[in-house]
Amino acid sequence: MLTRRAAQRYSAAFLLSLPALIGLVLFHFWPIFETFRISLYDYNIFTGELTWRGLQNYQLAAQDALLATSLKVTLRYFVIKVPLQMILALALALLVARPGRGISLVRTIILLPTVTSMVVASTIWGFMLHPNNGLVNSFLQSIGLPPQPFLISAGQALPSLVAITIWKEVGLSMLFFLAGLMTIPMEYYDAAKVDGASPWQTLRFITLPLLKRTTAFVLITSTIAAFKVFVPVKVLTEGGPVNATQVIVLYIFNLAFKFSRMGYATAVSVILALILLVVSIVQLRVSREA
Repeated sequence: MLTRRAAQRYSAAFLLSLPALIGLVLFHFWPIFETFRISLYDYNIFTGELTWRGLQNYQLAAQDALLATSLKVTLRYFVIKVPLQMILALALALLVARPGRGISLVRTIILLPTVTSMVVASTIWGFMLHPNNGLVNSFLQSIGLPPQPFLISAGQALPSLVAITIWKEVGLSMLFFLAGLMTIPMEYYDAAKVDGASPWQTLRFITLPLLKRTTAFVLITSTIAAFKVFVPVKVLTEGGPVNATQVIVLYIFNLAFKFSRMGYATAVSVILALILLVVSIVQLRVSREA
C-alpha cells in the first residue's frame, strides 16, 4: 500500500507528464487511428462525405499494378541508397574523428547539406544536372566525356536521385557514427597498437563490434527515410520518366490530391506503415543477433 508521500509523488509525476501524454495521444495515436478508420471508407475530400468500403481498399491494393511498381522502385532506391550512405557515413566519421588541422572545417562542410532545405537542394541539383546546359555535363565535356541525360533517363534518374539524397543526408548519418566512435575507450586502440594490429584489424575487431548499436540505429532511420522519400522526386522527376522514379509516397500523394482518392490513399499509407514496421523489427533483431 502506498504511503501518503509516495502517492503525492506519483500524483505530481502524473500531472507533470500529463501535457506530454495528451500531446502523444493527439499527435501520434489519434492520427494513426484516424488513418486506419478512413482507409475503410471512400472519402471525398471536397464534401467530407464518407462511404463505407470495408476492406475493399486493401483488396484493390493487392491488385494494383502501379502500386506494385511503386513498391519495386522504392525497394530499388532503398537497396542502392542505404548501404552506400552507411558506408560513406562511417568512412567520413572515421576521417573526421582524427584530431588535426582543418578537421572542424571538414565537419562543417559535410554537415552543411543537412541544414539545407530539400526543396532548395533539389532545385539546385535540377539545374546542375540539366542535360543541355547543366554544370555537371559542362564538367564532363571539359574532360572529354559525353553529356549524360541524368534525370530524363529511365536508367539514370533513380541513381541520380540516390546521389542527391546521399549528399543531403550523409552528414547526419556521419554525426551518429561520430558520436558512437566517441564512446569507444581509447585504451582498446592503444592495446591493439601494442599488439601490432593493422588498421583493418582494428576496424574489424574493435570499431565495428562496438558500433553495433549505432549501426542498427542508423540503419533503421536510413531505411525509414528511404521508404519515405518524396520531395526530390516530386521536385525533379514527378515519378518519371515512364514511372522509373514512381516511389510509393509520391503515389500516395497523387492518389490523395491529384485523383481525390483519399480513402484508397490512406489504405496504401497503412500498408507502407506496416512494411516499415516489419522491416524495422527484422533489422533490429538481426543487428542484436549479429
